[in-house]
Amino acid sequence: MPSQVIQWFPGHMAKTRRLISENLKHVDLVIELLDARIPGSSKNPEIDGLIGTKPKITVLTKATLANNEINRLWVDYFSKKGTPTVLIDSV
Repeated sequence: MPSQVIQWFPGHMAKTRRLISENLKHVDLVIELLDARIPGSSKNPEIDGLIGTKPKITVLTKATLANNEINRLWVDYFSKKGTPTVLIDSV
């Protein structure tokens, strides 16, 4: 049986990764938007590696739809990792 190579990395994601890398030199600050209801799942696992040492702020959107106590825990989590984090209501 011939082996098949399965391409798990969609083309639009590869293109976006390339564009971020090419244009990062024009960026002074990265603003990472995450859904406050699912910050772990809405985070791109490659973004930190792509941006390197550029300063970053994490913005947790839709904060009023998430649990306030959990929101505070996420803000503490990201802040302890050295990333300023803010909550916004963008519903």
